[in-house]
Amino acid sequence: MKLLAQLVHRGVLSADAARAALASGEPGRHLVRSGACTEAQWDEWVRTEGGVRPSLSRYELGELIGEGGVGRVFAAVDKIDSRRVALKVLRPELATDPVQTERFVREAKLLQEIGHPNVVKGLRVAREGATIFFAMELLEGRCLQDVLAESGRLDEEIALRVVVDVAGALEALHSRGLVHRDVKPGNILWSEARGAVLIDLGFAIDSGGGASGDTTAGTVHYIAPEQARGSGALDVRADIYALGATLYHLTTGSLPFEGRTSEEVLAKQVLESLSGERIRALDLSPQLHYFLEKMMAKDPAMRFQDPVQLRTEIRAFLDQRRHQRELEEAAKRRVPKLGDRRRRS
Repeated sequence: MKLLAQLVHRGVLSADAARAALASGEPGRHLVRSGACTEAQWDEWVRTEGGVRPSLSRYELGELIGEGGVGRVFAAVDKIDSRRVALKVLRPELATDPVQTERFVREAKLLQEIGHPNVVKGLRVAREGATIFFAMELLEGRCLQDVLAESGRLDEEIALRVVVDVAGALEALHSRGLVHRDVKPGNILWSEARGAVLIDLGFAIDSGGGASGDTTAGTVHYIAPEQARGSGALDVRADIYALGATLYHLTTGSLPFEGRTSEEVLAKQVLESLSGERIRALDLSPQLHYFLEKMMAKDPAMRFQDPVQLRTEIRAFLDQRRHQRELEEAAKRRVPKLGDRRRRS
């Protein structure tokens, strides 16, 4: 049933043909006899789960570890050197679309070129038959969207360390004149070895580039007001806003703006101010509130102007907090306890 549903979704089979095949009790034989496919085609569909799990000569595919509107990511093993990798495969229904194909290949090449510890490293991009894919390093860790789903929210200092790491990744993109356009918990992986790592550059464009309207690409709950309006002149400050919305979600466990439809959320992004009630209710620090207000200012000129400025201020705050804790712990160790003898001179 799942295979037939996948074939209908891809437009390979009609819904009527799938229903008839399922009712026959022998779907493959029915489809071959009716001329809907050949035996070889049916065998290929079974082997590849309807085309969503390709059979590749160089890679042995393992479990599905992520998927989105553009592609699916599998754990895989490179048969040449036995290296474990993450393999991102372009959805077959998009493989004939030149715009989607170009964007997919561009993402792969960017990941190969950037070489920053807080951006996942791309290894190679290739095409085999009708399948377009690229290999990336396979990082041990968890997507922050999954962490939120399990724990509700993160400790304030951990969330701020995430922001510092992602700001480093944005600086690497900014230095190349790029805007990410889709910073969100679902595109950030937390690795114990590397900290926060950006794992998707599929929507990245040149700063100030992109046709008006195309700049709205991204996830509505995190995009900046100028991005929601479809401005054709985005820069890194739009990514700083999205990182602020991500910080809000990480620390409060809720989205900064919600609505019944995407249009309602976009309107709130543009028109409504950020509410501090949730922040105060959770007893989060005034400094965190300041960072959120500045990162998510409606006017880009009022935000942090680049990732370096953002990282510098948050690091200073985290360093101050750590120093204060060290002083308090040292003071506790020096407090005399009842019953201690005074040393005579």
